[in-house]
Amino acid sequence: MSKLTLSRRTFLKSAAIAAGAAAIGVRADGNLVESNKAWAVDNTYEVRTSCRACIHNCGIIATVTNGRVVSLRGDDIDPMSKGRVCPKGVSGIQALYHPNRNKYPMKRVGGKPGNEWERISWDEACEIVAQAMMDMAEKTGKHGLLCSTGGGGNPQFFSPTRFRNFWGAGNVFEPGCAQCYLPRNYTMPLINGIGDTSIADSGCSELYKPAKYGGLAEVYVMWGVAPAWNAPASAGRCVAELRANGCKTIVIDPRFTPDAAKADIWLPIRSGTDVAMMLGWLHYIIEHELYHMPEYEDFVEKWTNLPFLVDPRDQVKLPAVTPDLDSNGQLLRASEVFDDIPGEGYLYYDTVKNKVVQAFPMTPENESEYNPALFGSYEVTLKDGTTIQCKTAGEAYRERCEEYTLERTAEITGCPADRIEAAIKLYCSSAHGGITLGVATDQYPASSQAALGAAALDCWTAHLYHTGCPANSVGTGRAAESTIFPDGFIGEAAYQFQTNEAIQERLGYVEHKGLGGWMHSHIPTVLNAILTGEPYQPKVWIERSGNKFHNLANSSSWLDAIPKLDLIAHCYMYPTSFTTEAADVVFPAAEWLETCFVQGRLNVTLLRQPVVNLFECADETMMWGGIAKKLADLGDVNMQNAFNPASTGPIVPTYWEHITDYWDWVATQAQCANFEEAKAKLPAVVTPDDEYWGQTKYDQNYLGLNNEAGSSDAAAMAGAKGNAITVDGAYKGFSGCAANDIVYDPHKCGPYGDTLLYIGRHGKEKFEMPPASTDYNPMPYFFEPEDYTQYRDEYPLVLSEGRIPFYHHGTLRNNPYLRELYPAPEIWISPEDAAKYGIEEGEWVNVHSPRTDGLDVFSNLATGEQLTAEGQAVVADGINGVAKVTSGIIPGEVYMERFWNPEFLEDGKDTRKSWTVENMNVLTKNTGWYNPEFGTYTLRGINVRVQKTTKPEGIWYDATDFEPWMPTPSENTGGGCQ
Repeated sequence: MSKLTLSRRTFLKSAAIAAGAAAIGVRADGNLVESNKAWAVDNTYEVRTSCRACIHNCGIIATVTNGRVVSLRGDDIDPMSKGRVCPKGVSGIQALYHPNRNKYPMKRVGGKPGNEWERISWDEACEIVAQAMMDMAEKTGKHGLLCSTGGGGNPQFFSPTRFRNFWGAGNVFEPGCAQCYLPRNYTMPLINGIGDTSIADSGCSELYKPAKYGGLAEVYVMWGVAPAWNAPASAGRCVAELRANGCKTIVIDPRFTPDAAKADIWLPIRSGTDVAMMLGWLHYIIEHELYHMPEYEDFVEKWTNLPFLVDPRDQVKLPAVTPDLDSNGQLLRASEVFDDIPGEGYLYYDTVKNKVVQAFPMTPENESEYNPALFGSYEVTLKDGTTIQCKTAGEAYRERCEEYTLERTAEITGCPADRIEAAIKLYCSSAHGGITLGVATDQYPASSQAALGAAALDCWTAHLYHTGCPANSVGTGRAAESTIFPDGFIGEAAYQFQTNEAIQERLGYVEHKGLGGWMHSHIPTVLNAILTGEPYQPKVWIERSGNKFHNLANSSSWLDAIPKLDLIAHCYMYPTSFTTEAADVVFPAAEWLETCFVQGRLNVTLLRQPVVNLFECADETMMWGGIAKKLADLGDVNMQNAFNPASTGPIVPTYWEHITDYWDWVATQAQCANFEEAKAKLPAVVTPDDEYWGQTKYDQNYLGLNNEAGSSDAAAMAGAKGNAITVDGAYKGFSGCAANDIVYDPHKCGPYGDTLLYIGRHGKEKFEMPPASTDYNPMPYFFEPEDYTQYRDEYPLVLSEGRIPFYHHGTLRNNPYLRELYPAPEIWISPEDAAKYGIEEGEWVNVHSPRTDGLDVFSNLATGEQLTAEGQAVVADGINGVAKVTSGIIPGEVYMERFWNPEFLEDGKDTRKSWTVENMNVLTKNTGWYNPEFGTYTLRGINVRVQKTTKPEGIWYDATDFEPWMPTPSENTGGGCQ
C-alpha cells in the first residue's frame, strides 16, 4: 500500500476508490450496498433534519439534487430557532464536502509529528485498537485505558464513557467538562432544586415561551453568556424577542457584545472577578432587605435552607487560596439535639416558640407553624447537655459577604459602583426573571463558586419556578432525545461491568468528586499519570473529538506525554493537529448531515437523519461497537456481555453490529417502531402549544401537594434518597437540596450548600468514598486568579476569550466561507492600552503568557517536581492575532478567540505550526490550584503581554487563500452507510 498524506490533492486522487471499499460495522462484509450511483438522475428532494454544527441542534431542511446536498435552510417547525439558521449551520455543506475529510480508516507509517498514512479497513483499525487494549490489560491492567471527547461535532457525548464503563476501568475526560458546563450542570440543581440555567446549552425553556401565554421574563441577567453570538438562531433570537416584549436585561461581560449593546445595564467586569461581584450583590440584597421580593415576600424564610442552623463544631478544611476564610461547616443535624425524632433532619430557631425545632415539610395545615429566624445566633442545648452557639445559614451568608460593599466590589471588578447598584435594584425589581450563567465562569478555578453564587442569588431573590424565571420546569409532554447513556448514569446494568475499586481509582476523582456527575477524570491528574506513571500508567488513548492541541490548556505540556502511550486512536471528520502530532490510527467520523439522532426542541421532536453518506465515514457508535466486538472475540468477558441484552438490561442498550440497527434504536426513542417510521413521522409537534405552555403550573411546581397524581414516589420527593420519610399532603417543595444523610427532608432549596459539603466528604456513589483533602465550601468565596497575583507586573493585561458566531469549540477553522469572514483571531484592545503599547487597528500583535516563557510549567502533582515539556520551547515565540482597537473591551483587558490553522496540514508544511501560531491555549494555565469540587483549571482570566509584530509566514488570511478548501463533491457517494 502506498503512503498517503492528509492533503486535498491526495484525497482527490484516491476518491474514486474510497466509496464502498470497507464496512462501517464490525464485520468487513455484509453491510454495503453495491451501486454505480447513489441517486437518480435529475432528482431533487428535501430532507428535514437537525443541525449539529454546535450543541443547539436547530431544525434544518436540506435540499438534495442528484445525490448531493445543494442548500440548507432553517425549519419553521423548530420552536426555538423558528426557521433561522446561523453561519455554523449553513456551513454544513462545506464541512460535508471538504476535500480534506477523513474518508477511510488509516494507520500511521511515518514518525510523529508527521502526515504519512496507509489506508486500512474498518476491520483492521478496530483490530489494532482491540489488540493494544488486550495487551495493556495483561501487562498493566485495564485501568490503562484513556478515552476523551469534546462537544464540537460529537452528538453522542457519552459514547466514550459508555465504552470505558463496559470495559470496566480507565479514565474519560473532555476539556469542556470541569471547564465548561459541568460546574453549572452539577452544582445548580443541588442549590436551587431545579436545574442549571444555561441558555447556551439549550436550557432555560421558559424564556422561549410565546408572548400570547403571558407571564414573560421581566428582568433577565446574562452573566458571562452572549446568546446573540453563542447561538444566534435560537438563544439569540429568543433574547431579542424577550427585549421586544419589554424584558429588561443586564449583561455582565468584559466585552461589549451584541447583547450588551442592547442591554439596559452593561457591567464590563474584569475577568476572574465574577464571584466578588456575586458577593457584592448578596451584600447589598441582604443589607437592604431586597430578598423580600414583590409577591414573594416570605419566600426566603419559608422556602430556603437559610434559616437552618450551622454546626459551629464542624470546622471545614479551607482552600489554599483563601486561608483566612471564615470556617462554616455543615448544618446541624437534628439527632445531635433530639432523641425522639422521625428521622435525621435539619434545625431552625422558631421565633414564635422561642426554641430550636426540627424543620419539617410544610402542609397547608401546618404552614402557619413555620416561623423561622433568618438571621442571628442562638444557643442550642445538645442532647448530652452541652450547649453550643449556632448562627443561621443566613447569618453565615451575611458574614461571608460583609466586606463586599459597593465600593469594594467596584474596586475588585472594575465596574462603577453606581452601575452595580442599579443592576442589583433592577434584578430585584421582579421575581419574574433571573440569571443565566454562561461558560465564562466555568473556565477558571472559581467555576463551582460562581455556579453556587449565581444559584444562591436566585434563591435569595425568589427567582425560582415563577413565570419568566430561567430556573423553571416548563411544559408537559417533553420531546424525546436519543442520547446513549452509560451504565450507572441513569440506571444499572444487570451485569456488573465495573467494581467499586475501578470507579474510585479514576484519576483525580477522590479529590474532585463533582467529576462523577459525568463519570469523568481530572485532566491535569491524567497528564501527570501519563508523564510519571503515578499512580498508574495510561497506555491506550482513544480520542473522539477534534483537536486536543487546540482545546487543552497549556497545550504544549502534552507533547512529552505522546511518546509514553502505546497506541493513540483518533476519530474525527477531518485531520487536526492532534491527528498529526499523536494519532497512530484514524477513524473517519461522519459529519452531522450523515448521522442519525432524535432531538427534542421544547414540544417538538426533530430527527437528524443521514441526508447522504460519503465514502467510509461512519457514526462514532460504529467505532466503539467495532472495537468492542473485536475485544469480545479476543475473549474479554465484559465486552461479550456488552452485546448481551440480558446483561445490559432495559435501560442500557447493547452495542449494535450494523448501522441500521442503531438507526432503528434511535427511532424507538421517539416511540417509533423503526427508522423508516421515524422518517415518515418526524419532525413532529409531540404536545400542542396550548397544552405545553398553557398547562405549566409555575408556582404549583413547589406549592403542589405530594399526594397529587404522579408525585407520590418517596425517593423522587426526597432527592432520590431511598430511605426518605415523606408526608402525604405536604407541599412538593424543592428536591435534591438536602444532604444524603437527611431522611426527614423539609424540601427547601439550598443556597447554603450543605449538599456540596456532604459530597466532598462522602461522595455520591453507592459506596462510601474517602473525603477530599479540601472541603467543598457551602458558600461562594472569592480569590484573585493566580496569574493576576503572581505575574501581573510582567504580564499586565488580563486575557479573556469567548464564542463568536462562526465557530464552535475547535471546529470549522478549515471552512473556506467562514474563514473568509473571520480569517484570523482578533485581539480586542482598548484605545488606552493600544496607545500605551503602540498598537493600531488592524496591525498584527504578538502575545505571551507565563506558559510560553517557561515561568509556569506543568508540575508533577505527586511530588511537586517540575516537568518541563519540550513544548515550552515550541511555543517560546508566543502567538499572534490581528488588533481590533475598540472601546468594546475595558482597559487592562484583552479578548481573543480560540484559533488553530489547518492550512499547515497541507502538503509540505510544518504541521506543528497548525497549533502553535495562533492558538491561545498555548497561553492558558493547567498548573497551580484547582477548585476542590471539579478540579477546574484556567482558560480565562490569564495575564499576558502584547506587542506589535508582523503577519506570520504561512498562514492563510486573504479570501483567495482558502480556495483549496472549497467543497469538492465526489461522484462516489453511495458506499459508506448505505
